[in-house]
Amino acid sequence: MAGSFGVLGSRLYVGDTALVNIEDAADALADFTSLSLSAEVGLIESIGNFGKVFDLVTFQAIKDGRTYKFKGGYNGGSLQMVVASDITDTGQALLQTFANSPSQSTYPFKITLNGADAMFDTIYFGGKVFSYEFVLGAVNNVVKANVRVEVNTEIFIGAA
Repeated sequence: MAGSFGVLGSRLYVGDTALVNIEDAADALADFTSLSLSAEVGLIESIGNFGKVFDLVTFQAIKDGRTYKFKGGYNGGSLQMVVASDITDTGQALLQTFANSPSQSTYPFKITLNGADAMFDTIYFGGKVFSYEFVLGAVNNVVKANVRVEVNTEIFIGAA
């Protein structure tokens, strides 16, 4: 499994300053590597999946009934994170603040991958935090939170 690595040891960071003009100021890897993304989100159980997914556009020709398939618009996806809730954690406190705000701001995120190739060990993107929901569960559970971050920029992979 060349190029494969585990999730253990990966970390997620969030910036405390909103991105300005995401069309021009968040459209290249260098735009993110120059930012200070030092607020680590602690106690993450899972980050979930995200990445560019295109809409399916179809056209069916009456001549032969064939369905042609095309790529339409795309969505960067959303992170459906689960954390052990700790609002004294700097990163989680930021996520909760952003989730509770009606602001349309997009914030910078960074994920570092443990054991990845040094040239491709970091993922950068901008996202809007839509939720920080407490999950109490039953007797033998830890109080958790479900956090939803909608990716709102291109996703860049590079070196930390």
